[in-house]
Amino acid sequence: MRVTRVGAWAIGLLCLTILLVVVLRFRSPHSTVAATEPPMVTQSKGGLVVREGSPLEKRLTIQAAVSVSRDHGILLPAQVMTEPDRQVNVYAPVAGRITDVLVHLGQHVQRGQVLATIAAGDLDQAWADDTRARAALDFARRAYARAQGVQAIGGNAVKDIEAARNDLTQAQAEAERTQRRLQVLGARPGYSAKGQAPLVSPVDGVVSTTIMAPGENITDPTAIQMTVLDLSQVWIAAAIPQENLAQIGEGNVLSVTFDEFPGRTCSGQVISFDPALHIDTRRINAYVACPNTDGVLRPGMYVNATLNIPQPSEIIIPKAALLMNNDQVSVFIETAPHTFQRRDITISYDEGENVRVLKGISAGERVVTSGAILLNDD
Repeated sequence: MRVTRVGAWAIGLLCLTILLVVVLRFRSPHSTVAATEPPMVTQSKGGLVVREGSPLEKRLTIQAAVSVSRDHGILLPAQVMTEPDRQVNVYAPVAGRITDVLVHLGQHVQRGQVLATIAAGDLDQAWADDTRARAALDFARRAYARAQGVQAIGGNAVKDIEAARNDLTQAQAEAERTQRRLQVLGARPGYSAKGQAPLVSPVDGVVSTTIMAPGENITDPTAIQMTVLDLSQVWIAAAIPQENLAQIGEGNVLSVTFDEFPGRTCSGQVISFDPALHIDTRRINAYVACPNTDGVLRPGMYVNATLNIPQPSEIIIPKAALLMNNDQVSVFIETAPHTFQRRDITISYDEGENVRVLKGISAGERVVTSGAILLNDD
């Protein structure tokens, strides 16, 4: 009885095992097919085709190659200088003795401000001539008016009225001459009557030189007595070496920084270049104008300048797009939707996170800039 019961259990277990095997084997006739997916990358006509919607496709970043032009900067020694037409020499209008000097070196002056006074005999004579001329003109006007009144009642001959008119014309001409003479001599109300000629500043600026002192005589009106600099705008002169002259031309931009004034900059198109090399340095100066309304930039200061040299347009791509194989550099180009082809390129020096492509890529071509290593078929 016991043997029979054990045998029944064994037979039942064997049947159950066979049943499980059959169920697992024939559970789904399509299970093997469903577990098999197409490959993510296939080769076709020398290129790689990435299956659309695949995980690999999602990891690829593709960008169009762009042609850009970046200027190349040359560092140059530079110096602040006065703009040529803002450096004004002041001459004495007359010869004479200096009676007073009212300004000193480095002083800021305004246009029309009196810088010094000069006692001048010529001005005394000119003032007296003008006084006589104005008196004669007044007399001639009154005489002409009387002549007209007498003629109106028939008491004057025609020649009398013509003589009065002639005297008036001559008096007017003489008065105009003496006035112009006073203007040439720099006459001013309050000075001319004393025989003094004021030396006046023609511009707003700073007194940079003077040779005047009270009591000295001015015998040469062509001698420079003072120099006034208008520093509201200055020039920066940057010295360009002879070997770089072939790179300069129209449109160069000069950028300037100042060590003494952090954060202050000046940039602009070059105004002009020296026509000839400086013999001692074998350089020419390039000039750019800089505003200086606060007057802190002084002639003679040394500054830092960078001359931007325009460069031909080149292709720039990220370094992440590069595939290195020994000495050869390559990238993957998308030649058609989801189709990529390896291409060898020649690159130049680094530009931060990018490189310049000298050969192998044209502007507009689509380059794999991220994930290219996943396509590497080597």
